[in-house]
Amino acid sequence: MKKKPANRPLIKDQKHYKKIGKLKKSIADKIGKETADIYIDENHLKHIFNDHKDELEKIGLTPLMFVDLVANNFNRIYKAKRNALFLVIWNGKAKVTIIELNFALQKSFYEVKTATVMRKDFFDKKILLWKK
Repeated sequence: MKKKPANRPLIKDQKHYKKIGKLKKSIADKIGKETADIYIDENHLKHIFNDHKDELEKIGLTPLMFVDLVANNFNRIYKAKRNALFLVIWNGKAKVTIIELNFALQKSFYEVKTATVMRKDFFDKKILLWKK
């Protein structure tokens, strides 16, 4: 029987996931969502690296460091398409850092779909669900 790799729990579909945070109960209750852990899989880390390499290099972070930073320091949550959420570090400057989460119902956790740096006016027409 194979052992699970350290710090990389294998979830039902055998993708390699890394736990990076949690949407806490106090916040989840305020926005009407489930409290649950936040995970990212290797394929989404590759996507973030491939699509946002230049932005990440400018701020000196790896994709995992970037996602971890936002997942554990966000100060706003916006509604994204369908049932997804944007976790945002809002710093009052022209650009903000975000990750997009989907709740994986069968897996009972939030899964990071992407992470990037955005212009703050991207959120002008988005619904603010919570702010610190």
